[in-house]
Amino acid sequence: MRKTVAFIGAALLTATATACGGGASAGGDTTLTLAESVTATPWDLAKASLGPESQYYQPVFDTLVRLDRNGEPTPNLATSWSYDKPQTTLTLKLRTGVKFTDGTALDADAVKRNLLHTRSGAASAAGEIRDISGVDVIDAHTVAIHLSHPSASLLPALGQVSGMMAGPESLEDPKTPVGSGPYKLDTSATTAGQTYTYTRNPGYWNKKAYPYDKVVIKYLSDPTARTNALLSGQIDGGTVNLNRVKTVQARGLKVATYQPGDVEGLYIWDRAGKKVPALGKREVRQALNYAFDKKAMLKSAKTGLGTPTAQLFAPGEDGHDARLEDTYSYDPAKARRLLAEAGYPKGFSVTLPDLSAAFPREQAALTQALKDIGVKVKLDNVPGDQIFSSMLSGKYAMSYFKLGAPTGWDKVQLQLTGKSTWNPFKYHDPKADHLITRIGKATGPRRDALFKQLNAYVVDQAWNAPWSVVANAYATAKGVTTTPQAGLQYPPLHAYAPAAK
Repeated sequence: MRKTVAFIGAALLTATATACGGGASAGGDTTLTLAESVTATPWDLAKASLGPESQYYQPVFDTLVRLDRNGEPTPNLATSWSYDKPQTTLTLKLRTGVKFTDGTALDADAVKRNLLHTRSGAASAAGEIRDISGVDVIDAHTVAIHLSHPSASLLPALGQVSGMMAGPESLEDPKTPVGSGPYKLDTSATTAGQTYTYTRNPGYWNKKAYPYDKVVIKYLSDPTARTNALLSGQIDGGTVNLNRVKTVQARGLKVATYQPGDVEGLYIWDRAGKKVPALGKREVRQALNYAFDKKAMLKSAKTGLGTPTAQLFAPGEDGHDARLEDTYSYDPAKARRLLAEAGYPKGFSVTLPDLSAAFPREQAALTQALKDIGVKVKLDNVPGDQIFSSMLSGKYAMSYFKLGAPTGWDKVQLQLTGKSTWNPFKYHDPKADHLITRIGKATGPRRDALFKQLNAYVVDQAWNAPWSVVANAYATAKGVTTTPQAGLQYPPLHAYAPAAK
């Protein structure tokens, strides 16, 4: 089972280099300036997602456990933990003496209120802990978390946004974040939607883990703007497009390439054909899978980095089955035959969100492949800050996307159930539902076998048309050192430090 932290992720949208300002100087300055490719979400953790936007939360909200470089839970706000024999109650011992920045103590009651509040939401952070059936306060520093069934995903989830703790009094009206983390939001130096500035929380218990006195996060969605900001020294870290890696390295910056576990491709949201009737037919969805020359797309759009795939689970995750990778080879003639058999010999029309600002090569390859099999694409220009909400509202029947989650089970919860956040049309299938229920109750080899059954069924039904397990590139300035963590799209905040001189 893969226990690393991945991200739901799609870097979208339109900010430009003119949004930049300031930035850390080289040589281990006390300010760390990072670029974010998505806008910040509200400070209400019940509305939070696990995507790259979680970077805005990391300075202020500490987590119950910390995930190490291999994604394994280690002590943080919880110093120890244990499961009962049925594996349905997790008991945590909490660190003493920890306070939120409003002076409130972090105790078992605060943990209970946070977990139940986050679980009450509908975003992906809530989905990660939806299996929590209740929380009991044992004493001031001991809390018992009850599960509706055994779940290997709970502890890793407590090391992410789902396990972040906010001041209890701020939960219902979090206009400004109140946390117990290493930094506080400096509202006087923050411009919502553009630049967020964080200064040290003087009461933080683990100051040595965070060497910078100030952290600045800038919203820079445009990949060219991010690269220019890196090259000009305005920021210390940010993702770069794979086709710019050599350029950035030639200027002396460090670039790490890695696979966070995200799977990209054509995500078919309208599997029942409510908006586009053709998509309700399995033959049509399979035809879309045969339309893409994955190896050629990786070469042209990803400089050859990444791994072709036909499934939603990345290697190392529960459910991944290497035998499924050859299910859909590139065969446009077969795609056209399947469309004809389904009653669409001339193809069909569909409207997709225009993501060319962030993913020009991917979108060009996508639209050309669909055109080649007779699918007529109309691109809809939607404001960058409305793309996620538009997708989630069911505006688009399908789209380019990339999606990841900490474990295979988390991916199931994120996109394959009737309540999943990234199942905007709330499509469900009785056979898949039955398998998911059985996986939730199973353990050991039986669970592995059921997971593979689910994966094989989803691939056969062509719920999506995946292309590849994504490769990311993250660049840092000369004065900064960091190492990407397995499964993470961005390095966690505690992984940055001034480079040794």
